Amino acid sequence: MTRPKRAEGLPESAAPSPDNARYDLVHVRPSPWAAGRIRTASLLQLDFEFAGSSLSLDAARAQRRAHDRHGISTLIVPARYGAAAIGVAEAAVRAAQAAPAPGPGARPEMPQLHADHPMFFTFQISAVEPDAPAAGSAPAFLVNVDKCDGHIWSAEELGEYFGLIGPR
Repeated sequence: MTRPKRAEGLPESAAPSPDNARYDLVHVRPSPWAAGRIRTASLLQLDFEFAGSSLSLDAARAQRRAHDRHGISTLIVPARYGAAAIGVAEAAVRAAQAAPAPGPGARPEMPQLHADHPMFFTFQISAVEPDAPAAGSAPAFLVNVDKCDGHIWSAEELGEYFGLIGPR
């Protein structure tokens, strides 16, 4: 499967270069679980509200610091994620496709939504071994599916992104 082409001027990794990328601020608010909302493994439901800004990285960092001083939880994300196109159902299918083949006799389980981030869904995937002694002992791993183009985030991409948006 080929990855969709990224927007003009952005490198192949998920972390765009700070020279030409525009960033948005996303306000994060915990809320009670509501019926009909997707559930994650977390005990909290997080609501993400995109500010709709198109800022340089330095300006986004400055605004986040100002929000921090007022106790407002804010994330910096590339502005293109405000119009992300991949939903949780499609992301689950892509996560399942990315799962390594289980060992002989093992039964792969459906991906479970583990976490929701403004840029990606995180799924936990496990495979039940035929001779597993206890329920819940299956080896599991996490898969991050991009909300814009559906690619699977690598550990390197995660490191690049979180390195780029820091420090506070």
